[in-house]
Amino acid sequence: MSQKIVIDPVTRIEGHAKITIYLDDAGQVVDARFHVTEFRGFEKFCEGRPLWEMPGITARICGICPVSHLLASAKAGDRILAVTIPTAATKLRRLMNLAQIIQSHALSFFHLSAPDLLLGMDSDPQQRNIFGLMAANPELARRGIRLRQFGQEIIELLGGRKIHSAWVVPGGVREPLSEAGLIPVRDRIPEVRTTALNALHQFKQLLQNYEREVQTFGSFPSLFMGLVTPEGLWEHYDGYIRVV
Repeated sequence: MSQKIVIDPVTRIEGHAKITIYLDDAGQVVDARFHVTEFRGFEKFCEGRPLWEMPGITARICGICPVSHLLASAKAGDRILAVTIPTAATKLRRLMNLAQIIQSHALSFFHLSAPDLLLGMDSDPQQRNIFGLMAANPELARRGIRLRQFGQEIIELLGGRKIHSAWVVPGGVREPLSEAGLIPVRDRIPEVRTTALNALHQFKQLLQNYEREVQTFGSFPSLFMGLVTPEGLWEHYDGYIRVV
């Protein structure tokens, strides 16, 4: 007898989704579908809006990565205005983007992936979450939470709020970073660097326990696209698009 298995919601992603798996009479998978309902009509209600409003509107596409959309929209505004923004503004934009990368990666590893990797894929689902990780390894969980906090605080320091800041605008940014604002960021860099390096080391060790999964999970022919510098190095704000 054929069967349909529905996993709803999928809880290890930054967003909302479900999976539907279809089995035949022999219990073999004949089809699988990944449902993502992220369309909210931004393309339509952005029509006719003034240029200056666009970064603040498009940042609201996502609550996890609003900075990416904020920057993309503001950079499009730069091109429309045909302006080259000040060097200081570029550096401040890059700082905010790096802060988002920190908080998003901390969320992905410590909150979403670490419970599965550290507590085990077969552990009790009721405990396999950030709260279970706190009970099993309180120091690791604390450092992960503080790492994400660091990224969010930089975003708030620059933009006035942690989520959906409208600080980046066509032509640059709304206001500079003060010396007083720089001090708390600079003072915490040694701690967050240690946390990140320790997490990377621990992750590499964990991969030894999942060698079979690493060889098969998500393994399919695909192109990969990203930004690179003129020298071919990693870039996150500007540069060339490379497809490999």
